[in-house]
Amino acid sequence: MKDVFVVEAARTAVARAGKQSWFTNVRADELTAIVFRELRKRMGCEDKAKQAALIDDIVWATTANAFMEQGLNMGRLSWILSDGSYDVPGCTVDRFCASGLNSIVFAMNTMMTGMGGDVQIAGGVQHMTHIPMGAGADVHPDLGNYMNMMAINMGYTAEIVARRYGITREEQDAFSVESHAKCAAAQDINAAGKNIIPITIKVPAKSVSKNNPNPHNMASLYTATDYLAKAAIEKGEEMVEVVVAVDQGLRRETTMESLAGMAPVFMQDEQASVTAGNSSQINDAAAGVVVATAEGAKALGLKPKMKLVSWAVIGCEPDVMGIGPALAIPKVLKRAGMTQDQIGLWEINEAFASQSVYVRKTLNLPADRSNVWGSGISIGHPLGCTGARIAADITLLFEAYPDVEYIMESMCIGHGHGAAAIWQRVK
Repeated sequence: MKDVFVVEAARTAVARAGKQSWFTNVRADELTAIVFRELRKRMGCEDKAKQAALIDDIVWATTANAFMEQGLNMGRLSWILSDGSYDVPGCTVDRFCASGLNSIVFAMNTMMTGMGGDVQIAGGVQHMTHIPMGAGADVHPDLGNYMNMMAINMGYTAEIVARRYGITREEQDAFSVESHAKCAAAQDINAAGKNIIPITIKVPAKSVSKNNPNPHNMASLYTATDYLAKAAIEKGEEMVEVVVAVDQGLRRETTMESLAGMAPVFMQDEQASVTAGNSSQINDAAAGVVVATAEGAKALGLKPKMKLVSWAVIGCEPDVMGIGPALAIPKVLKRAGMTQDQIGLWEINEAFASQSVYVRKTLNLPADRSNVWGSGISIGHPLGCTGARIAADITLLFEAYPDVEYIMESMCIGHGHGAAAIWQRVK
């Protein structure tokens, strides 16, 4: 078996989906092409002949709605859109919320066995503004004979987790406040900025603040959105270009008091506790990594950043899909022959606060070593991209935490499963 490493990573900012999205006028395949071009630049592979000689495959991910601009094998078509070499093939994979991580693991697995060349690109994208989750789905009418069809709704499963395992509304809201606070502290020092690709969008000139207190906080730079910019252009208003280089979803004003005023959205009975404020966001983003053998890294002139120790997936009851990480993490630790105390940092997707609190309590994870820069609730959860976004950020976490040798990446997965991967620093 060959050792395979992550040698480079890049991602877009994570935009908040909907009419306010910074990427309302940027397609999913365009976001992917932006990541491909940036990775080629960082690899020194802008020459098509070099791409053909070195890059064995593209393994890309999207999920829940792989049609329209996310359809027709976007891993291949987005590569062509990025003006990549025709000689580099590409595929698209789907494991719902773990898709972005699974694409990386698939690429690394083929390379470890010697059947995947020495260099591949892997990652994922999701554009939940253009294609809402589940759009176009046609679930078999007999599926309800085998599972609770309400579990197709992820918010419903978050409520079931809260009720079944006694997770209170206060615990969920406190977790959300913590996530936003960690994300704010990270944005203040531009912690993830090294991997974020600046993207230029146009906004109305009148919306731009003259006194931006924090150059990394785009929310304080302007209040208009790409959607409003389009309307402003139609009205003939003066436009200016603004560079997006930070995640949009952070809400610095999040407090227990502000969250307490939010009504539950998935159930409306007296026990309902899951709100928009203690749930992950819906988002638009793309992220990718370059994976290489030692020979491939040498050919690219890049130093390995981290290696995959082991990975595991596991199924669970669809009604409580959020508990997936609490099952997948012990499985991957056992597979790797490791113990929990060897893990220095924990990066878990934060689909909902209820399931995040459950996982943290069940595994007794330290809060100060878990999601230290925030996660799905504050950064965002662009489904098919999230696993790759987390992996890309982990390359920087190893730089920021020199005492850490192992970082766990894990996520719950829609319809009842969990995934986990152990990443190791390369010294």
